[in-house]
Amino acid sequence: MFSPEIDYTGSDFSASIKSMNPSFLDGGLTGIFIGSYLQSVTPRLSLGLEAVWQRAAVGYGPEHAVSYAARYKGDDWIASAQLLAQGGVQTSYWRRLTDKVEAGVDANLQFAGLGLGGAGGMMGGGRKEGVATLGAKYDFRASSFRAQVDSQGKLGCLLEKRVAPPVQVTFAGELDHVKNTAKIGLAVSIEAAGDEVMEQQEKANSAPPPPF
Repeated sequence: MFSPEIDYTGSDFSASIKSMNPSFLDGGLTGIFIGSYLQSVTPRLSLGLEAVWQRAAVGYGPEHAVSYAARYKGDDWIASAQLLAQGGVQTSYWRRLTDKVEAGVDANLQFAGLGLGGAGGMMGGGRKEGVATLGAKYDFRASSFRAQVDSQGKLGCLLEKRVAPPVQVTFAGELDHVKNTAKIGLAVSIEAAGDEVMEQQEKANSAPPPPF
């Protein structure tokens, strides 16, 4: 897997270009290319689009699709909506409840059976369904806990704990009530940072918690 990506942020816009496994070795351009652009219309409202172009092999014609998005940012909340190219709508709402608690809800509605580039696309399918997901995040002193549940009976949680300035441990779990399956995972990440950054993190971890 080879995936180069370029991001650029201007004064009132952001743009990115990403590709997955681009190649000219087969006598033509193949791979997946994704370009996105988000423009601020007002200080709170932003509009954008995302274009996808892909070609699995030289013998196949390229497929393409365009999705449109809108985002509105309040003082402590953000609402967004996206019109998907495969025939669907995705909406989300995020809000900061307190300094330590964040919550959000996401709804994904598939109302048409159109795939990427039309019928028969790799992202296609004749599904007509909707999924709603509710999630929350709580920040502790040196860790954070995330949990979410969706309308299909799937419950997930994630705990990130920093045991030392360069070491972080992540526990993840998922329980699917419909399929009667469960998953659990553990990850350890080690960050390479300078002495100054590590000293700042040590001071932050050793500082007393703020009074409630």
